[in-house]
Amino acid sequence: MGSWPAARQEFIAICKRAFRLGMQVSTGGNISIRLDQKSFLVKPSGLSLYDLREDHLLVVDPSGRVIKGQGRPTKEMGFHLAIYGVRDDVGAVVHYHPPYATSFAVSGWEIPLRTIHAKRILGRVPIIPLAPEGSETLAKSLKEAFGQPDVRAVLMSCHGIVAAGKELREAENIAELVEETAKIAFLSTLLNKNPWQDLSPTRGSAETPNDLEPS
Repeated sequence: MGSWPAARQEFIAICKRAFRLGMQVSTGGNISIRLDQKSFLVKPSGLSLYDLREDHLLVVDPSGRVIKGQGRPTKEMGFHLAIYGVRDDVGAVVHYHPPYATSFAVSGWEIPLRTIHAKRILGRVPIIPLAPEGSETLAKSLKEAFGQPDVRAVLMSCHGIVAAGKELREAENIAELVEETAKIAFLSTLLNKNPWQDLSPTRGSAETPNDLEPS
């Protein structure tokens, strides 16, 4: 949550970071910030994260109607609003198609949490069934998944990832951790005789997920 000018600056900074890190290419992906209980700052449709400017950003109300700015909101606005509706603690939502995490989503597999850090922060990243982009079915599935208060990120089958946080930086950090975790899981299959083994009590401690903390 935050003021319109400060939120716009942070929004653009995160967009540039996500593009630079390869979390999203082309015009896909979308981001939103809860400004207050009645307004949300969102990415417009049809623009890449790299090309986005502050004057491109839109403010919508809880129904998805544009109340500030020119353009059409992302077609995925429905699931952003659904997540906000079920989670009062969420102040920002990001959606990307990063290659490693999306590979798991395409394969229909949950990402094995192979590191202590991922297990502690993420707990679990559930995968939801395939649904059309921008559909009510997709929004409903994400609402149900994020209705669990310990869920911070979700894989969408054959689509990508959604991550949520108290503020935008946290949501971005969670999304990046999901992608790093997927990459580690994929690469470790080259060395591990049991490649999809998750972290278990015999291999490391599994703490309750908490706020993102520095190492």
